[in-house]
Amino acid sequence: MNHKPTHIHFILTVLLLLHGIHLFAGGEFPVIGSRQAGMGRTSVALTGFWNIQNNQAGIALIDKFGVGIYYESQFSLNQLSTKSAAFLAPTKFGVIGLTFNYFGYSLYNDMKIGLVYARSFGQYLRVGLQLDYIQTTLGDGYGTQNNVTFEIGLQSDITEQLTLGAWVYNPIQVSIADYDDEKIPAIFRFGIAWTITKGFIATIEAEKNTNIQAVLIKGGLEYGIKEKFFFRGGFSTQEEIFSMGFGFRVKVVRFDISAIMHESLGFSPQASLIFQF
Repeated sequence: MNHKPTHIHFILTVLLLLHGIHLFAGGEFPVIGSRQAGMGRTSVALTGFWNIQNNQAGIALIDKFGVGIYYESQFSLNQLSTKSAAFLAPTKFGVIGLTFNYFGYSLYNDMKIGLVYARSFGQYLRVGLQLDYIQTTLGDGYGTQNNVTFEIGLQSDITEQLTLGAWVYNPIQVSIADYDDEKIPAIFRFGIAWTITKGFIATIEAEKNTNIQAVLIKGGLEYGIKEKFFFRGGFSTQEEIFSMGFGFRVKVVRFDISAIMHESLGFSPQASLIFQF
């Protein structure tokens, strides 16, 4: 296979150097799910299927088998796309699941496979844990790096309207390369989901990434009509300044689309499809 640089490779390099954008790579993946993307990438205090990827405590109350797929194209470039899939199953002892994520293309890609377990301990505590296997590959014969890490999340319904959530990814900061002691970042999120009225949810959360100095503040809104149609919007204090989304549910199928606006590089579209039986 010919791996000589192409025009698109040159463009990607220039984007990285001139804009200093924060791409989701090096063992790090974005918040998964178009619902979450449409709400400013808020996720930590939400419940539902895609929290199997974002805060595993958020799937602890699910009582239906589910499978879902997700696709995101950063700035509409296939080379910067994220592809995800997940499966979950409720049991007598909690909810178990499998997750898969793939970012990039032939010359650079990340793959993450996760094994998930979540359980509820009453109204005030839900816990989720995911064990991750991460593979980072550089083309042109540069090789592959394999790592194992974990992520853990908590949720608590402090009232019928307010849910608190906390989540941490890779707190042990496993090494991704010997050069310059490069590590996969640790990510911490804490947030609140407020059910203002039935079908109307507001979220706010803070995120700290050890590779980024600033603390990221994100917020979102979702308005649902008869639990069938959903309209969403969100904001962020860094780079991804606003988002919007729409979803609908028909029997066992749920489809969501969204788009996030970067302050200088334009829109990134997302789409996800869920089947719950």
